[in-house]
Amino acid sequence: MSEFRLLGPVTVCDTAGGVIAPSGPKQRALLATLVLHAGQLLSVDRLVEELWGSAPPANASNALQAHVARLRRLLPAPGHEWISTLPTGYLLAPGRASTDVARFTRLSGQGRAALPHDPGQAAQLLQRALSLWRGPALQDSRHGPLCTTEADRLEEQRLTALEALYEASLQCGRSTGITAGLERLSADHPLRERFYDLLMLALYRGGRQAEALGVYERARRHLITTLGIEPGPALRARLEAILNHCPTLTPPPHQTPPPSLHQHPSPTSRSHPSGPGRPPGPARSRGDRTDPMAPPAPACAADPPALSPLTGPAASATSAGMTGPVASAGLTGPGASVGVPAGSPGGAGLVAPAAGAGCSDLTGSAGPTGSVDLTDLGGSAGFADPAGVAGSADLAGELAHLRARIEELARDQQDLLRRIQRDQAVH
Repeated sequence: MSEFRLLGPVTVCDTAGGVIAPSGPKQRALLATLVLHAGQLLSVDRLVEELWGSAPPANASNALQAHVARLRRLLPAPGHEWISTLPTGYLLAPGRASTDVARFTRLSGQGRAALPHDPGQAAQLLQRALSLWRGPALQDSRHGPLCTTEADRLEEQRLTALEALYEASLQCGRSTGITAGLERLSADHPLRERFYDLLMLALYRGGRQAEALGVYERARRHLITTLGIEPGPALRARLEAILNHCPTLTPPPHQTPPPSLHQHPSPTSRSHPSGPGRPPGPARSRGDRTDPMAPPAPACAADPPALSPLTGPAASATSAGMTGPVASAGLTGPGASVGVPAGSPGGAGLVAPAAGAGCSDLTGSAGPTGSVDLTDLGGSAGFADPAGVAGSADLAGELAHLRARIEELARDQQDLLRRIQRDQAVH
């Protein structure tokens, strides 16, 4: 059975497994438009607008007819007429052919439905759905309003599936090894608060509380600068839960972690979406030395015990130029007591908030969420050093980045605690 593939470059897979690719952008845009509206009559005027916009050629009808004729010759046609010419336009009859869009919609819907009761199964379904993406939807075919609107809709569905995949992983108790992917996604989509939320939870569960608080401050700064608004209730509640060491932040018991997240092409994270290359975004975070999207293992073992977030090169805060609240708040893991400014007029003292104060159910299960960073399957983007050991130059760069990151976290922590102190003084 033939399949039309729109989740990446527009192609057709014939019954023998061969791939048919239209030769030019107009051909691809025409095929994509007809497939997206399969079984529907598309008028000549709509197709001309889709291909040429507001500047059609003088003989637009004849040019369109020539493109349709080329497509007819290109498509596999054993006993089936794909494109019909009608008095006012053209119609594509899909017959028994399928589309990768339909498969993605079905698998991602099944994954989101399974998330509340079987996160492991949900993760597998969502990974299968996301593996269908070979690049941006309708790549090189977004010439007119029909394809542009559909590509935007599909991209939103992809991001929702990514959120759900990471949520499934966190519900299964897997927090280490996924933070680098969430860092990239939050950088690629800085106005999507859910990625920040999931990243804060993953960092907290990995014993990296200071970095989780730094993520909130980064999200807040970006939202205020870009939109002039504060983070929403969900992200503020996550911050409060982390400051209070809310028990609901701990992983659910007796869950089997899902397979390691696949790596898929990231349509929004590179200048040439379908080609190999490391997506831009924050540098690899400490503790994520293995690739967060490595090929799946046969089974996912339980996470190793979390190390203190300030060990190794970061053990000495003063050696990294780290002072203030971060250096003195005792941020040594999820069980540590993080100080917040006292409500006294002086406000200089730090007191631990009452355990569980203001806690809400923030286990990462609310709403359809999760994530996978998309890159070429089989490409090298985002994979860890095959030898597993960086050279001395890489290690020096890693240490320099770590020191800079610690200093940035210290500043973020100080700003955050000063703001909390001001709020408490006002109230």
